[in-house]
Amino acid sequence: METINLEWLRQARRKKHLNLLQVAKYLGKNKATIWRWENGKSSISMKNLFKLAALYEVSVNDLLEVDDGQHNIF
Repeated sequence: METINLEWLRQARRKKHLNLLQVAKYLGKNKATIWRWENGKSSISMKNLFKLAALYEVSVNDLLEVDDGQHNIF
């Protein structure tokens, strides 16, 4: 089973020099929602995950990890 790698989600945003408010505006959300996603306080839909991957210019696989600890590096 694959799960979202929360630290890499945050790192991908930072690599693009985007803050929470910028990402929130892009997705039509508030910045608290983005913060909750990045901190595991709320789940993220696949639709929004694909939007984030497009914004961050990474593949969805780059934002996922496998339960056994193996993960992709972007």
